[in-house]
Amino acid sequence: MLFNRKKEDGTHQRVGLSDGVEAKVADFVKDWAALQRGHRQPVADRKEEPLKLLTDADVAYFVKAMEDEAALIEAEIEDARKRHIADIAQKDAQIAAINREIESRKAKLQDQDGEIHRRALALVDTKDIAKKIYPAFDAENFASALDVKREVVRRRCGDGAVDGKTEAYIDERFELLAARVNTDPFAVVMADGIRRNDPKDAAEKAYQESVQRLRDAHKQSPEN
Repeated sequence: MLFNRKKEDGTHQRVGLSDGVEAKVADFVKDWAALQRGHRQPVADRKEEPLKLLTDADVAYFVKAMEDEAALIEAEIEDARKRHIADIAQKDAQIAAINREIESRKAKLQDQDGEIHRRALALVDTKDIAKKIYPAFDAENFASALDVKREVVRRRCGDGAVDGKTEAYIDERFELLAARVNTDPFAVVMADGIRRNDPKDAAEKAYQESVQRLRDAHKQSPEN
């Protein structure tokens, strides 16, 4: 892939393009471009006829052809670079979307685990309260707190207290039953007020009862 600019004798110097130079330049440029694009490998000691540029027009034509092909190769390189950047951006977006999906699923799993834990604790607490409300009730086979509440309310208050009723209503009825069994006896005493036992009051009460018995005996008719 060689070229040789050879000017003829000044007396016989030609003007314009040499015969067939366009095709020869095209072949030269094509071969050079193939090397630049990696479409073929260079061959050592390759025997080829040098490209001869005999006139200034030949040289100008050759330079223009090489510049055009070089510009085309540069444009192809730039397009390839942009496509590569776009591909990387697309891959990054896909990876980011996958990571977001993974995080979303992890969050959902954590929420599900938390909900399962909450329901399990609620079921245990409800079973404990149900045992206090209805000691004979066996809640082992019940899988949800609502089922336990519904059955306890049914047993304590009848079918009418649960049939067709909403979950909120059943919860309220269960809470009322629980409030009764959870009442603190000491708190009841304190609410009613503490009363002291006075010996005088006891003696007075005994005296009044004795008097009343005597009066009642006096009212009875004498036996015949």
